[in-house]
Amino acid sequence: MFVIPTGDDLVTFIKDFTGSTNTDEIKKCIFLAEMSMRNVELPALRSDPYDPNYIGVVDSMGMVPIPGDMNKPILFFKQGNPGGASSSSTGPWIVYDRIGDRDIITQSMIAQLYLQPVNVPAVIRGKFSEVAGGYKFLPYTAEGDLINMYYYKAWPLLFSPIEDTLISTTGTVGTITGSGPWTAHITNMTSTDGLSVGDSIDATIGTGNLGIGGTYVVASIVSSTEITFTSTGGAIPIAGNVTNIYKIDQFVDTNPVLATWPEGYVYGTLREYYIKRHNQADAAIYQQKFQEAWDTVEDQNNLGKWSGGHTRLTSVWQPRQYRQYNIK
Repeated sequence: MFVIPTGDDLVTFIKDFTGSTNTDEIKKCIFLAEMSMRNVELPALRSDPYDPNYIGVVDSMGMVPIPGDMNKPILFFKQGNPGGASSSSTGPWIVYDRIGDRDIITQSMIAQLYLQPVNVPAVIRGKFSEVAGGYKFLPYTAEGDLINMYYYKAWPLLFSPIEDTLISTTGTVGTITGSGPWTAHITNMTSTDGLSVGDSIDATIGTGNLGIGGTYVVASIVSSTEITFTSTGGAIPIAGNVTNIYKIDQFVDTNPVLATWPEGYVYGTLREYYIKRHNQADAAIYQQKFQEAWDTVEDQNNLGKWSGGHTRLTSVWQPRQYRQYNIK
């Protein structure tokens, strides 16, 4: 099956398809296409609500901070918090429906109406909403409660920068050859895992250095403790010890959207390319293809879930009559 595994492959595909020779222009069109795909709901973007990484801990205000990778909530639920455990075998379990922030604040004023019934059903429905930088819940949650959070995650944009990665805490520069650019070895590294030929690196100056004011690129991986690199521009490398060797100048080269929904990237980028070229006819063609691909995804989502919130006083999932409960 034909795939487009990386952002560079996507750029090459679009350039070949359009006849463009301008890589920077294509990357700008990809970025514009990504802006129109930020809210796509793909299975690959769903969090695992049973993974500890996606279980929120209620703070002293009864709220859970909104996760940094949150894009759109799907469903939150609480399985109980007996002794700090993540679930309860006896219940009650609460599933929270999403409502608006004004609704959650208003209904918090009548929170006392959430009485404890004698015969609690196995699963009851609550409500949650965003207030400031956290999620607020009804019925109220206690500090330390654990909330399973099922949501669509935000996804990294292609070619966006990634934080530098620490590869080795130690190293020794030596065997320097050439007259600029230079080639040198780094030995006595704690690890070379994560490095590949062509990666840019840097290190903290010690008795030696990789050079000053230049660029430093991995030339080969000699072993698990040794590499060679080329130093271009700036001063010649100095033999001696260095610390904190980092892999730098990294960029996102793929993401779950490109991996599972490449048609969105292709049609969206072509639409932006032809808009930029003032070719309205071709832009309309690829806008239609993009919209059809988007509608297919949305249709599959809507077949299996209820999406969105409401402003009703009671959950749409609750029974309209409450006579089966005996209220104290």
